[in-house]
Amino acid sequence: MAIDSHLHINSMMIKDVREEIKRVNDNKDIEAVINVGVNLSTSLESLKIAESNSKFYTTVGIHPLYISGEDLDKIYALASHDRVVAIGEIGLDNTQDNIEEQKRYLLLQIMIANDLQLPVIIHANNTNREVIEVFEKYEKPKYGCVFHCFQPDLEVLDYLVRNGFYISFAGRVTYKNARKSLDVASIVPNSLFLVETDAPYIAPEPFRDSEILNI
Repeated sequence: MAIDSHLHINSMMIKDVREEIKRVNDNKDIEAVINVGVNLSTSLESLKIAESNSKFYTTVGIHPLYISGEDLDKIYALASHDRVVAIGEIGLDNTQDNIEEQKRYLLLQIMIANDLQLPVIIHANNTNREVIEVFEKYEKPKYGCVFHCFQPDLEVLDYLVRNGFYISFAGRVTYKNARKSLDVASIVPNSLFLVETDAPYIAPEPFRDSEILNI
């Protein structure tokens, strides 16, 4: 049986969330899934799903693309719920020009995770080293960390392994141009390798551009 460590079943891209939840619940090959919040509203929705469906656990957090106006005190309050297993996804994304504000939200959410003794799920879009700089300069996750949909970098991988942080790759490793990801994935210790779909995003071949949620 499989555990999907990262998906977004209440994403706006999903046309019928109830149907997708049913598909997960009915699939005997799926033991559990971790549904990931990206802002306060999706975190609230994900928590409600987890409360009503025993296969579902949730994370709560503010993704770097959605930090504008978000209330971290409310995230802290949600994170105390027993169905919440991590703070995330949080991190840095270089497609935006507010990187210093992203760093502030990242640091504050690491502090929340450490205070509540929770791991963090990191989103690092071409920012692996900048995230690590936040860890080293300010505060490092104390209770676990996963770099989700890891963008391959051998030096960064060495840092993650030395710190006992987890790595996952999602569907990108199935792409024709994914040679570097495959090379890096092949040397990740089994004890630190997580399975994730990131559904409905980054679908694997041959399901790219499909409307089907693949979990």
